[in-house]
Amino acid sequence: MAAPDRIEIATALYGAWRLIRGDAGGTAYFRPGREGFWAATWAVLLVAPAHLLTLGLHVAGRDSFGFGLEDVVREAEVLVVGWFGYALLAFYVLRAFGRLQRFDGYMTAYFWTTVPLVYVETVLSLIRAADLLPDGVDRLLAIGLLMVLLWTRWFVARTGLAINGAEASAVVFATLLFEFFVSKTLSPLL
Repeated sequence: MAAPDRIEIATALYGAWRLIRGDAGGTAYFRPGREGFWAATWAVLLVAPAHLLTLGLHVAGRDSFGFGLEDVVREAEVLVVGWFGYALLAFYVLRAFGRLQRFDGYMTAYFWTTVPLVYVETVLSLIRAADLLPDGVDRLLAIGLLMVLLWTRWFVARTGLAINGAEASAVVFATLLFEFFVSKTLSPLL
């Protein structure tokens, strides 16, 4: 599967923005089917720089850790394992629940909405590192970002999997557990 071109990336990011805003019509901006899923997997290359910068800023705030080239490579590997590991987990869980036909649309939306959310987190980390805002304000922004992230994951699960709100909440909780497990198990920096 070839990487998506600039037009497809821009279109998909617009669709992601619409989903983040609660507009289910955002899914119309993604390539459909299995090809759409494989195109969306390339979004990890868009996420990686922001993710690594955010992690580097987080680690730089601690005296006991450094963040060298080995750390960058290891954390990029952790990101990729989490990225494709979640897709693999979702595949098997959806197959077990008889919803495998929803896999491609759900994962495509999940991957594309991750891109802007990670970049917002990076901007917030840069603001914190530069100490541009009072502590209370940057904490409120962090809580706001967390709420947007949870809302987006919930909305993507609800619309992408065609499930009710309680089931979508369970999916979000399971997703957070998976991400926590992968990051804490594989990353010595966190």
